[in-house]
Amino acid sequence: MASDREPSAQWELPNGKAWVFASGDGLVTPLVLAADVQDGPTDMAALVAGLDHESYSFLSALRSVKRDLVVVGYSDGKAELSENAKVVTEGIWRTNGEKVSANPLTVGGLGRGALTTRFSLARLEMQRADHQTAIYFSYNGAAPSTDEAEPVKRMGGWPRMPVKLKAVSGEFKDELNDDDFDDNKVGAPNSGGALITQELGSWIIDQLR
Repeated sequence: MASDREPSAQWELPNGKAWVFASGDGLVTPLVLAADVQDGPTDMAALVAGLDHESYSFLSALRSVKRDLVVVGYSDGKAELSENAKVVTEGIWRTNGEKVSANPLTVGGLGRGALTTRFSLARLEMQRADHQTAIYFSYNGAAPSTDEAEPVKRMGGWPRMPVKLKAVSGEFKDELNDDDFDDNKVGAPNSGGALITQELGSWIIDQLR
């Protein structure tokens, strides 16, 4: 049975929003997850439904290990990379401000959301800002386009502070270099429905412990 998809809080962010799923009282060990992009605003309800699919619920799996989930979406998914990365940055700052512990964040993204998150963290490090992120993960992450390659390079290419993980489902054409990550896993093809497969979701959660 699917778990409760009603967020414990909803945050309005500049040019985006976040839905918060706390596993207990307040944010203790948060995981910030950036949505893939789509035309127009992120469909937050559909996104959460994909994370809480009957075939595998990443949301329930996180709750079972007392992890909080903060899902970040955009007002305009087709905005420039640097603009949507600002949405992710706002989600990171809000999460750090709301958490009731000294625990670091896990920050990841789906598809191009992994790229916006990568850009956000790398830019914060370039600005010498403490993003308090211990783990970054990419799930079927997109590589920068030709136009985006130079801006990403100017930000240092990758965040250096967090451990970097890459998860790729078998049907996805991966264009990222394994050597840029501390660990990676290629799983079976996604049969559809769940945004994150049980195989790869379980692997990601195992890396958090």
